[in-house]
Amino acid sequence: MSAHRRFFRLVLLVFFFVVSVAGYFRYRLANPPTQQGSEAATVEIPPGTSTSDIFRRLARAGVVEDPRLALVYYRLYRRRIPLQAGEYRFHRPMPIDDVINRMGSGDVVRHAVVVPEGLTAQETFELFWKQGIGGPDAFRAALVKTELVPGLTHGVSDLEGFLFPDTYLVTRTTPANQIVDRMVANFREHFPSDLQRRAAALGLTTRQAVTLASIVERESGLKSEGPLIAGVYLNRLRRGMRLQADPTVIYALKRDGRWKGTLYRSDYDYESPYNTYLHEGLPPGPISNPGRDALRAAVNPARTDFLYFVANASTAGHQFSTTFDAHLAAIAMARRARSETTPAPGETPGAVETPPPALETPAASGN
Repeated sequence: MSAHRRFFRLVLLVFFFVVSVAGYFRYRLANPPTQQGSEAATVEIPPGTSTSDIFRRLARAGVVEDPRLALVYYRLYRRRIPLQAGEYRFHRPMPIDDVINRMGSGDVVRHAVVVPEGLTAQETFELFWKQGIGGPDAFRAALVKTELVPGLTHGVSDLEGFLFPDTYLVTRTTPANQIVDRMVANFREHFPSDLQRRAAALGLTTRQAVTLASIVERESGLKSEGPLIAGVYLNRLRRGMRLQADPTVIYALKRDGRWKGTLYRSDYDYESPYNTYLHEGLPPGPISNPGRDALRAAVNPARTDFLYFVANASTAGHQFSTTFDAHLAAIAMARRARSETTPAPGETPGAVETPPPALETPAASGN
């Protein structure tokens, strides 16, 4: 056999060997061995991560077996598909093409953040950043973008009250300003022009209506009582009576970092424009972010003569009164009911340690 033929056979053998090895590793990448009981893996790929580091992260999480082999495969066969940053959830292990397809399409994990009605902006944002979405500084910067609701936030410094409570699907990399934009857009959808016209018919600007709704939201243990509570506060406003709403005092304390979780008698003297025990009219702006029912209740108040209400200890609702004497009797009954209730060990007996005294002058009486 000539040297030429021996060389040709050697080259052919090497070629078949290389093809076989490449085929084997490609098969292993496409069909990784399954592991009984293996759980899904969550992998975070920060923006700017190099391709080689992406596969190292995937290998550490058990998504691919060999990061170098996966990198070679990607560069040979799939390099035209850019791998996107984000948080991904994979099976362990997973076929390399499925991994690349998922990262190429940006199929990242989406988190459902449930925002309840009646939270402050600070409390709302904490729901996001405690899950690693955004951060305090980014949300605070987004909160002052009052241009998002032109004409509605005149005279206020932030978007408190306009962050609509709902369930929001976001990713780890969703910017804070995008989340705030979405919440404000949601508010616009739930407070359309017909409700704004209803507010105007009551003599309220949109901002005032939202402020009233924010108080109604915090006062309403029962959603059905929203229109009644709105009616009481509007009656008091028309008569020049102070609103004397406990939630406004709590908000004033929260806003200034003074809230300790319990409302004390001395807190009713806390100087703040939001304290409706000290100042007449509505507070300067909303004290919470109201939901749909509270917004509608504020502009569709019940037609009533009620001027007072006090929490009913036996229900989640309130006892409403038209006269001050009837209100005093309702307060006495509520106090008796509270005193008869023995809290369980370690349980706080009530949200208000000492209720404010019911003063005899209607213009300064507790609600």
